[in-house]
Amino acid sequence: MKKLTRYFLILHTTMILITGFGIWLILKHFFPEVQVKGYIFIPLFFYVMGLIFIYLFNRTPLDKPAAAVNTYMLMRVIKIFVSFVILLFYWIYDKDHIRSFAIIFIIFYLINLLWETNIYFWMEKYIKYKKDQKKPPRERIDQ
Repeated sequence: MKKLTRYFLILHTTMILITGFGIWLILKHFFPEVQVKGYIFIPLFFYVMGLIFIYLFNRTPLDKPAAAVNTYMLMRVIKIFVSFVILLFYWIYDKDHIRSFAIIFIIFYLINLLWETNIYFWMEKYIKYKKDQKKPPRERIDQ
């Protein structure tokens, strides 16, 4: 589990760096009018939420697959509420550029949704693999 967690952490960090820098370059060169104050906080928010997501999955017991689903759904709900609060605070802070900030935030949210769903899928495969390894050799599913 530690090896898988380390792999997720490295992959998550790489994904956030590439996505954050890539979107920043696209905004800077093709849409300079859409750049917003505090852009760095958007990738940082999703990076921290991803770390929490990976950490909680690491703490999920392998013998309870329902706990993994509950953890995934809980993180979805928490992320939606925290995202709403961040957008609300930004709206209070800078009403003139809230539309640009919200569009960039939603783009990051969708990319991150795909990424975390992928992590969840890999985690479920790992849980099934570990559960299958505990069975006697005759009962294992051949793949």
